[in-house]
Formats: sequence, C-alpha cells, structure tokens
Amino acid sequence: MQPHKQQRGAATLVVTLVLLFVMSLVVAYTNRNLLYEQKASANQYRSTQAFEAAEAGLEWALALINSNERLGPDCLPSSDAGSASFRERYLEYVAATGSYTPRTWNDAGASVALQPGCVRTDTGWACSCPSGGNPSLAAPVGAGAYPAFALHFVAADRAGMVHVVATGCDRVVAACIPGAAAGKGDAMARLQVSLGLLPALAKPPQAALTALAGVTASGELRLSNTDSEGAGITVKAGGGIAMPLAHLSTLPGVPVAASLAGNDASLASLGGDAMFSYFLGLDKVRWQQQPGVHSLACPDPCESALELALGPDLTNPLVWVTNDLRLGGARVIGSPEHPVLLVVEGQVQLSAGVVIHGLIYSLAARWDTTGSSSAQVHGAVISNGDVVGDGRPELFYDAAVLKLLHDNAGTFTRVPGSWRDF
Repeated sequence: MQPHKQQRGAATLVVTLVLLFVMSLVVAYTNRNLLYEQKASANQYRSTQAFEAAEAGLEWALALINSNERLGPDCLPSSDAGSASFRERYLEYVAATGSYTPRTWNDAGASVALQPGCVRTDTGWACSCPSGGNPSLAAPVGAGAYPAFALHFVAADRAGMVHVVATGCDRVVAACIPGAAAGKGDAMARLQVSLGLLPALAKPPQAALTALAGVTASGELRLSNTDSEGAGITVKAGGGIAMPLAHLSTLPGVPVAASLAGNDASLASLGGDAMFSYFLGLDKVRWQQQPGVHSLACPDPCESALELALGPDLTNPLVWVTNDLRLGGARVIGSPEHPVLLVVEGQVQLSAGVVIHGLIYSLAARWDTTGSSSAQVHGAVISNGDVVGDGRPELFYDAAVLKLLHDNAGTFTRVPGSWRDF
C-alpha cells in the first residue's frame, strides 16, 4: 500500500504546481493591465497639461491684446519710453486693407513671426515678450510639472481679424518654445482661434457735426467737410438747423446749403440710447466697461488730467469723461496717426488753441457751445441732444481719422466657431 500513497502524493504536487503556475499567469496579466492603466493615466495627465497650457496661452493673449499697458521684455508693466503694448508689439495694422499682420524678426535671413511665451514655475508663471528674437525662457529645475506655451499670430483673410495659435507642452522644449534647449516633451497640444475686432467706433458719422435733435447755434461756427467719403455733409440733425453766422465748407461745386441735412427722420427716430449703440456698437454700460476704456472725472480745467489718462504716445485712446470736459490753453489732443475717442457725460467746452484729432461724443441732453472759441476738432462731433450756444468751435470732418477709430481701436473677441485643435 505504501507505493500507492507515494504515487497519489506526486499527483497532488503536480496539480498544485499547475495551479500555482496558472495563478502566476493571472497575477502577471492583472499587473500588466495595471501598468498599462498607470501609463495611460500618466500620458493623459501630461496631455491635459499641454492642452490646458495652450488654452491658458489663448486667454493670456486675449487679455493682453486688449490692454493698452506698456510691457517690458518680461511681459510685466513697464514705464520705459521705448516699451510698447502687447498689441503694438505683435500686430501691425495695415491701413490700406484694415487688416492685421504679425510683426516679424530676421532669423538668419528668414522672416519669422515674433512669439511670446510663458512657463509655469514653482512661484507662478514666468513670461517672455521679445521685440526681436526668440522668447527667453529657462526650464525650471526640479521634479515638478512645469508646462509651457508659446504664441504666434497669423494674418486673416478678412479685415479686422487675426488668428492666434497657442502651442502648449508639458515642459520647456524646443518643439514648444522656439530657442529653448533641445529635448523631448511627453505631450504637446496646439490650439487656434480667430479674433475679431469689436470697433470702438462701429459706424463712422457722415457729417462734421451730428445731432440727435436740432442745431440752433448763434455763434460763428466753422464747419468743413471736403471729403468725398463724407458726402460733403457738414451738419446732420434729427431736428431743424439754424446757424445764421456759421461758416460752411463742402465739396467743390456743391452749394453750402446742400451740406446741411436737417430733420432726418431716421436719425430722430433712434432716441439717445439707440443712437449711442448705432454709432459706437454697444450700449453705454458695456462700452464703458471695455478693458481699453479709461474712465476719468475731469477737474476744471482738464487738459493735464486728460493727457495723463491718454497716456504716453496716446496708449489709451478711449476715454469716458464722467462730468464736464473743459480744455483751456494751447493743447493738441491726439494725432492723425493716433486719434482719440472721447465720450463726455457733461458739457464740452474747448478754448482757443485746443486741437483734437478724433471723435467727441457728447451725452448731454444739450451741448451748449458757449465758451468754445476757435478750438479745432479734426474728425467729428456727435451730440446726443440739441446743439445751442454762441461758441465758435471749428469742426473739420476727417474720414481717415474716423477710419482709424473704426479699424484699429476697440476690443478683440473670439470669433464663434473658429476654435481648432490640431
């Protein structure tokens, strides 16, 4: 009987070994799936980092392109006279077409679009906004996650639009940040959106002076519109026009009386709020809340405060005056190349020697020109009510100035449906 028992014990051992082998295979397969899931999860994490970095780059670009603040090479606010805003540094406005093209630099004979970039560090984002050359970003030292992004702009086919492309990586590598040290990132994402300009002046006026109601000025106003794009209209009003002492200049061969467009039914039917939205594109609250609009409570006189609000080199051309605007002394506000748009809640009084290049929009129910003597406005004036008084302002219609306010001043916004994920 003993040999028979040994034979049964050997069979049990064989079965046990087989079961152990099968269990080992099951454990190995399960571990393989676990390792695969871990690897897939890590890849998804790095991919999400790159995607979110690119998305952060788009939001960062949109915020800075709508800011008039001067920036230094580190993308932080700068008081350096040689500094420029983000929009001026990376976009060039083409007046002939009303379009935008990216600014470039010479890279060994090749014209390359300038690219700003940022990297996430242990203390926050560190950015580089070069005005020539590649962005200067060093990879942080450490074992943490340090995603980065770079941006570049692409000209669009339509006026007032531009494409922005953001490339995000899970770390600083040359594939993401031009000029960075050679290396291989684990993940990269590229996003593109189209930005469209919401003009500060949506509908340029046709006349040197536009009034919602009537014009009954008794002063020696000087009104000129010799620009064919303005149809030679000197005054356009929703009510009657009575200016017995006014001096009018219009297109050659056109009677001066024909340059007065009074009792305009379409204009009179707008009403104050609708008229504001018609010309400026937004209601009063939203227009004032645009990031590029500077609100100012004017002292009397206001020229120094206004010049300070406009900023050096007219970096803040859109100003909302919450009270009266009184300018005295010889001052030039704005320029033909950089016009201003002033929305004034109170009265406007311009003394002799004041020259304004741009548009004045008076929100007062009645603009009394009294006190305005020989001041010049090159562009246009719009009144949300009546125009009265014995003042002698000189208004010269300038289509080129108004075109700049329409094409190159305002807020960029994302164009719906333009998002792309490469």
